[in-house]
Amino acid sequence: MPKETYYYLPDEKKTRVYLACRSEFETHSYHEAKIMHIVKALNIPRGSFYQYFDDLKDCYFYVLSKETIEIHDLFFELIKKHSLEESLEKYKYILLENLLHSSSYNLYRYRFLDWNYELEKDWKPKGTKTVSSVELNNPLIQVLKAVIHDIVHRLFSEKWSDEEFITVYNREIGLLKQGLTAYLSHG
Repeated sequence: MPKETYYYLPDEKKTRVYLACRSEFETHSYHEAKIMHIVKALNIPRGSFYQYFDDLKDCYFYVLSKETIEIHDLFFELIKKHSLEESLEKYKYILLENLLHSSSYNLYRYRFLDWNYELEKDWKPKGTKTVSSVELNNPLIQVLKAVIHDIVHRLFSEKWSDEEFITVYNREIGLLKQGLTAYLSHG
């Protein structure tokens, strides 16, 4: 997250710095993004960037924390209020709204297409901790997470329409639900 120096900037300059950073991650994946692009857009020396952020990853995580939400959290909120089946049905529309139909589309796209173990490991301590480790370690949640992450990855990599996403989601979650129902009744 930003250093104190960033927070002491006048609002106008802080906004300019933030918008330049956000623009870099909307137009480049993390692994293609460059500090050089950000400082050039701002017309500032490279050293000034390091007065605001530790490094590019710190900057990236700050932009993600401000512009995106943890889609896992959305599912856990649903499951607190609804049955598993109803939550899964509602979740597909929440995913579409937040991933495809939001102003953060490119940030999500690059996050899902470029995310790797290193980013995941470093993000966890900086990301919001709203999902308990008990919930995340539940085998049912692990299976759902794997399938939904794969569907979302394919959504971005194959540039699906809403209809294509819904078709695949319904087919693959439907298959899981048949198996999950048996798992839940015996497990």
